Order: sequence, then structure tokens, then C-alpha cells
Amino acid sequence: MKKIRYIPYGYTLRNGRTIIERGEADVIREIFDAYIGGASLKCIAEQLTERRIPYSERTNIWDKARIARIIDNAKYIGDGEYDPIIDEDMYESAVSLKTARQRNTFERNCEGINLLRDYVRCEKCGAPMRRRISNKHRIRESWMCTNEECGLKVRIGDTQLLEKVTVLINRIISNSKLLVPRQQKKHEMSPAVQKTNNEISLELERDNPNEDFIIAKTIAMASQLYWDSNTKLQIAASIARKRAEMMNPQDEFNIAYFTDLVSYISLDEGGKIKLHTKTETEIGDEDNGSNQDT
Repeated sequence: MKKIRYIPYGYTLRNGRTIIERGEADVIREIFDAYIGGASLKCIAEQLTERRIPYSERTNIWDKARIARIIDNAKYIGDGEYDPIIDEDMYESAVSLKTARQRNTFERNCEGINLLRDYVRCEKCGAPMRRRISNKHRIRESWMCTNEECGLKVRIGDTQLLEKVTVLINRIISNSKLLVPRQQKKHEMSPAVQKTNNEISLELERDNPNEDFIIAKTIAMASQLYWDSNTKLQIAASIARKRAEMMNPQDEFNIAYFTDLVSYISLDEGGKIKLHTKTETEIGDEDNGSNQDT
């Protein structure tokens, strides 16, 4: 095993010659088998990290980029310097699959970004934000506040934005209590309720109160009290929680999950995002799920 990988994972140097490192070669074959079998780059990386499989003497942390480099590396089928670890058919299958998945991911990202165009707002002023593209910067994509007096501009790549939204949606799926709005403090009766209450009181003071009138006004007052409270929102939250509990965490942006759970998202300086749910709760990058009442 090497402290710094000057040669590809799966090989080592012995007496000045590059030879196969058998333990690492087994991991290489496992990676190709898993990827061809349907596992994602992220899933493979997480499993190897969880199992503490060393990548080098310095780290046993794996990520998508390392797995992708291994799959792209044609040296594993052998050349003049490197002995083969896998056969050519396995390599071609994995590379073809990776190309197809990248194409599908690009198409899904386009669909996701097209959807978000109508959902992104400025965290500072609440105005809609518009996506812009510039080839002058390393990160080509940015979002500009449409409020000229605000002018907030956030540079964030499409992939990063969709990944951040997906992480927050997965957080909701893992903890549906995040959809429960905070209990509102009790307020005084609204003018409409006070008026109806006074009408009932006056009618009751009559020598022969009209029972039908009192019943109708009582029903009207109960209806108004319902609308003045957050009961409707609590019912909506209960329904939303049941829907979220039927969802599964996703590796990629899911349009159906997003539209089911989210009213809009807000962008702040530095690319911080916040989901504003349909039950009027907020989940942001910095939240850990502990800010909700149980």
C-alpha cells in the first residue's frame, strides 16, 4: 500500500517493477462488479468507507471521484507496464454504463433546473431569482435577484444546487416532524369573531331569543375560529407527514418529491439554501432537524 498513489490503485512496486497488489485488486473487481450490477458511484464509495477499506496509508475515505477514476482507467485490462486485473468485457461494460448514466443524469439535471426556475427566491428580499449563464467563470451558473434594489447574486452550479435540495428533502423523509409547523400563540378574537359573539350575546338578552339565529351564528363563529387558528395547517401537516413517510431517500433530485413537499426555495449569499415547505416550515443547510417542536 502506498502513502501517496503515484501508480493506480490495485498495483504496487516491487524491485522496481509494477505488480498487482492482490488485496487491492480484489477491491477493483468488487467495484466493477457492483457498478455493473447497478450500484451508484456514491453507494460504492460509502460502502468501502463504511468497511474502512484503505485507499492509501493516509486515508480510508472513498468518494465518487475515486470510484469514477477507477472505472475509467483502462490500465486495469493490462498494457505494456501493467498486468490485467479485469477482462476487457468487464471494463467496456462499466465504461458504457457510466457514459449512459452520465447522459441520463445530465437530462435529469436539465429537467430539475427547468423546474426550479419558478421556485427560487431571494433570501434577503423574497423576490424571484433568475438563472444566468456565463462562460467567464469556473462556475458558469448563477442566480440573480429580480429586485434591482436588492441585486443579490449567488453563483452556484446546477449539480450542487440540485444535490443540496436533495439532501434537504432526504432530511424531511428521514424526519417527517420537520413538516409540523410550530404551535402559534393564542391570539385575541378577531373583529369578525367579536362581532358574531356580540350578536349572539344581544340575542340571548332578548325576552324571546331566536334559537335558529343563535345556532346559525354559533356555527358561523366556530367556522371563523377554525380559520383564525392554525388547525387547517396542522391537518395539512399530518397529511404531508404521511406522504413523506412513504417516500424513500434519493441519490438524485426527484421532481415528484420536490413538488409534493416544497412551496419554494430561497438562496442566500454563499450558496446557502432553504426549503420552504407546503406546511409553512423551513429547512436550511445549517439546520440539523432539532429546531422543530415535537
